Amino acid sequence: MTGPHSPEREPPQTGKRCFCAVRDGIWLCNVVAIAALVVVTIMSLFAENFWLCDLSANLRVQWLLGLIATAFVTSVYRRWRWLLPQVVLLAVHLPFFESVVQQKSDHAMTAAITVTTANVFTSNANYVGVEAELQSADADVIAVLELSSGLRKHLANVFQHDYPFSLVDSQDNGNFGIGLYSRYEFESAKLTYFNDESIQSIVAVLTVNGQRFQLMATHALPPIGERGFSHRNRHLKLLAKEVKSLQKQAPGVPVIVVGDLNLTPWSPVFAEFAHAAGLHRASQSFDCTPTWYQHPMFPFGLVLDHVLTTHELSCSSYAVGTDVGSDHRFVTVCLGVIPGSVSPD
Repeated sequence: MTGPHSPEREPPQTGKRCFCAVRDGIWLCNVVAIAALVVVTIMSLFAENFWLCDLSANLRVQWLLGLIATAFVTSVYRRWRWLLPQVVLLAVHLPFFESVVQQKSDHAMTAAITVTTANVFTSNANYVGVEAELQSADADVIAVLELSSGLRKHLANVFQHDYPFSLVDSQDNGNFGIGLYSRYEFESAKLTYFNDESIQSIVAVLTVNGQRFQLMATHALPPIGERGFSHRNRHLKLLAKEVKSLQKQAPGVPVIVVGDLNLTPWSPVFAEFAHAAGLHRASQSFDCTPTWYQHPMFPFGLVLDHVLTTHELSCSSYAVGTDVGSDHRFVTVCLGVIPGSVSPD
């Protein structure tokens, strides 16, 4: 019996209706997510033509994670027909990850060289942290990108014993200072540029453990907007042309390209560049560890920092460094010469 002030009981059907509304809302969000994944996947197929499509292709890991999430929800809801478009999308994305599945060489490699590419971020004042990270990498050659005059002076002091040979061009206004530090004397080393005189790259020749190497350090412009997109792509085309020129000038001498290409390995632009230059990405097994984070809250990073080599070299170890105040993580790769693949000096 209820009095005039007794609380009314909730009708039994109300709770059920709320549950159904939540359930339907989740499914609607899943459908919207699937539709969005269809759009960005189609966009990624035109990465070589438009900068937004290129951005979509570089976010391919994120789209795969989205596909996994939506497929899970679809399976829970038992909407099996909705799995078909997700399987199709998966089939579109997966072939682009061929570059992260590396085949290990059956040959015993010789004349190893260890290289590090380090985008330190121009305004990063954590010089001691950068120094410690570079020292721990224990590389034979280090390419430092976004090198400021302050860090240049710091490294000149701490590297004078371990890395006595260097070529540097620091910048405080902008993010394109660059330096190459080596334990071994350069046979030759020069500053050059691809497409823009204000964005310097370095080309060097040196001998390590009796083996000559040609090494190029570079930093491409971020492909933001149509201008940045075109600038980066032309940079890559000229870089590929230079790699081919070095191979013709010194046949059988391995070429190593290191730096921040502002491009992920699963973009068709990357595949086109690697093919044109005759390079392959140095990594081990299935490795897509991010080397760049836009923001600490950005859930997943991008692989923008690379070591690429000609066919004479194979990767024996690959490591991504820790946070030292930069938006990038340093990459250290140990390379070995495959016997019989190079011409004797």
